[in-house]
Amino acid sequence: MKLSTFDALKRIQSKNAVQYVCMEGEILKKYHQILLEIASDIISVCEKEKIVYQLSGGTALGAVRHKGFIPWDDDLDINIFGSQCDEFIEKFEKDFGDKYWVNTVKTPGYFSIVGSIKMKGTVSRGFEDSNDEKCGIGIDLFRIENTFDNSILRFFHGVLCMGFGFLLSCRNFYEKRKLMMELANDDKALKKVFRIKINIGRLLSLISLKHCLIITQKCYGMCKNNKSKYVTIPAGRKHFFGELYKRDGMENTIKVSFEGHNWEIAKNYNDYLTKLYGNYMEIPSEENRETHFRVELKFPDEKKHK
Repeated sequence: MKLSTFDALKRIQSKNAVQYVCMEGEILKKYHQILLEIASDIISVCEKEKIVYQLSGGTALGAVRHKGFIPWDDDLDINIFGSQCDEFIEKFEKDFGDKYWVNTVKTPGYFSIVGSIKMKGTVSRGFEDSNDEKCGIGIDLFRIENTFDNSILRFFHGVLCMGFGFLLSCRNFYEKRKLMMELANDDKALKKVFRIKINIGRLLSLISLKHCLIITQKCYGMCKNNKSKYVTIPAGRKHFFGELYKRDGMENTIKVSFEGHNWEIAKNYNDYLTKLYGNYMEIPSEENRETHFRVELKFPDEKKHK
């Protein structure tokens, strides 16, 4: 029985699309423009401060395959080295703090292991953001973490990251247990998996969700060698072992076209995208495309869509 719920939650959103604002047509185009504005501001700080960044995941895939957004996608994600994250956050808040909410594991009321930059005056509320007042249109920031050169230490680092990441997911499921069981609806197999994760989360409920986040992030970033041979993205879709890369191919980047901008992707993008997507140049069939929906959506100076 598979306890990873990433794909299941994507499928649930599609299944219950009638309850959501569908991200397509003119709405999606307008959404893309806001994401490009946010990305431009993030990248301007990275370039000014010489902070290494790269387009991440499906955004990097879109750059290589479509020279921009994947046509049906509404994500724009960026990778930044964990060793430079604090510097980036400090500089970005100084330049753009009046325009954006900047979220990390240390941000009060923010409960994601993945950082984010969200535009004030907007709303982009997914099913998981029901109690988040700062759920604006935004970009996720994934941390590229060092890991150990010694293969045994690297293995144990990976096991710890996978373990703490799973326990954090369970703690999150317990926090949102009512919503999760409603989303599972009549899917018996999924309900069984959700119940297991909720029950594990219940055992951890004496530890606050915020404390679980901070512990998990410390585990992810426990290797302090900024010249290690390998790096990893433990919070990525393939987790520690599925996103283990040689530093050289991630630290060095190349410029590619993305919706008319020249932005950076990893030099080893072929290895990176192959690990994430397999034959990444193949266009998936419609039923296998990731689609996204929002419970609530508001662009700057507009009324909310519901």
